[in-house]
Amino acid sequence: MNPHGIDTPVQRKQSSDYRPIGLGNEHLLTDTITAILPIRSEARPQLREKKYEEALEKAKEAVKKEQLMRKRDKSRGELMFSTLFNLASAYDANSMHDKALKTYSICLTKQRGHPFAGRLRISMGNIYYAQHDYPSAIKCYEMALDQLSKDDQAIRSKLRWNIGNAFFRSGRLREAVKNYQDVMDSNSNPDYQTGFNLFLCHYALGDEDAMKQILKNLAAIRADDSAEDDSVDQVLSTQIEEGADHQAFIHLSTHDQLLLTAARLLASSLDETDVTASHDWVCSVLEDNHEHVVTHLELEQAINKLKGREFGIATEMFKELQKKSKALALTNLSCLSFLGGDGQKASDYADNAIEADRYSATALVNKANCFFLDGDFATAKDMYLEAIEIEADCFEAIYCLGLSLLSQGDAEHALQAFEKLHKLTPNNPEVIYQIADIYDLQGRYMDAIKWFSVLTARIPNDSNTLSRLGQLYLNANEDPQEAMHYKLESFRNFPLDLDVIGWIGSEFVKDELYGKSIYFFQQAALIQPNEVKWGLMIASALRRVEEYESALREYERLQQSFPDNGECKRNILTLRQMLGKVDRS
Repeated sequence: MNPHGIDTPVQRKQSSDYRPIGLGNEHLLTDTITAILPIRSEARPQLREKKYEEALEKAKEAVKKEQLMRKRDKSRGELMFSTLFNLASAYDANSMHDKALKTYSICLTKQRGHPFAGRLRISMGNIYYAQHDYPSAIKCYEMALDQLSKDDQAIRSKLRWNIGNAFFRSGRLREAVKNYQDVMDSNSNPDYQTGFNLFLCHYALGDEDAMKQILKNLAAIRADDSAEDDSVDQVLSTQIEEGADHQAFIHLSTHDQLLLTAARLLASSLDETDVTASHDWVCSVLEDNHEHVVTHLELEQAINKLKGREFGIATEMFKELQKKSKALALTNLSCLSFLGGDGQKASDYADNAIEADRYSATALVNKANCFFLDGDFATAKDMYLEAIEIEADCFEAIYCLGLSLLSQGDAEHALQAFEKLHKLTPNNPEVIYQIADIYDLQGRYMDAIKWFSVLTARIPNDSNTLSRLGQLYLNANEDPQEAMHYKLESFRNFPLDLDVIGWIGSEFVKDELYGKSIYFFQQAALIQPNEVKWGLMIASALRRVEEYESALREYERLQQSFPDNGECKRNILTLRQMLGKVDRS
């Protein structure tokens, strides 16, 4: 989630067929009526084992047998309810939602007042919720609330949770607030997820006072006191960017990640004119019970100073952070020094960061970069490999490993590194470029064309990529028209590349399309007015199309700018003789 945006409330863990609160196809009726329902037992195991198609066939067979027994007056009401319930559950498991809803409705119609009718309403509400029909879902949930016993507080609380989520997704935030608040008030122990959802609603409503109070309430909850379960299906993404120790960040618990996101949102909304003051207020609320969350907030603030090019302030903040999170701060100081061109200081900070946390992949990458900068590619490669052993998907380590292997002339292993990285980040243009470039260096032009074509799909208007594609078609002796197409596209996107302009003009001359070449030579002359060759090419092309007067004027203009150029003088004399303009003097 974007730290400054709004996301939907956190959802509890759902099965593949979307169960907002885990009710509907569970063992709701097992303990009550299994003993008298031998038919029913055939479909249930298939549902548990996720053999949904087989379960559906068994459920249909059970309904047929129950109907036959009913004709013979040997069936009971519980049996009809159970078989219809199983059939609806099987339809639902197979994503046949309309049939599931119809079957649930039949079951409710034929068994009015059944003690488990409320549970069926919940299942129907879950289906409507999955179909984004939130008004119908809310109606079913509320009907289920009316039918459930007041003693069944756990299920009632989950239903209120779902109703709150449905109201939120419908944009009815105040109704969502009411239901979330009911959940908070009905639980004897605090609930982080509900509190966070309540915070999001007030954030969307712009109620800063309510947000402050909820953050205080959340901050007062210790991890051991939270009533939250492990059923959080979606935790909002709060990864720290640009230099933060990702490995350390992901060790935050679920409730700390939610608290960090809430703190970010509140700090950004309190006072846009004095961000530092609002940030300090949020940190003061959290510092007693959640110092590690405060550390992450301070780290982010330092990174924001870097983004704002306030390097001096950022450096001081990182130095201050060494007291709380030494490895994180030193890693960022090393990166900052490296970017500032101070390789020695970057190396020293990297050494200290590795000493503070020997298993920090980012610290190892920073140290390896220092060796790379000094030309010690072998040592750099070893450290990149060590970082990859610690964190197998460390993007920076794999990317820099590929570069170090290239620098050692090992293009094949470099290609393997970049291809591995491509699997991890298939849309990254830098990785795609490196793969394409290596194929070009190896003379595997068709493979290079393939990868540069992929790159143009990611970055369609990059003139360098388009120019490379044109050159590759030439090198591969493929269709020259394709080569000209990509060169022209490159010129269209960046009309200042003299290599591309000169090539296009020369190709038109080779094809005796002199009129077309003139335009490109004129563009080159505008870019390089002090270069005589472009004017000579323009004049030569004019002569080829028999525009002798224009050619003479171009040569005379060139002679004024370049009086010592012998070619101009010779062509002026030749053209004057052809036009009968011999100088009488």
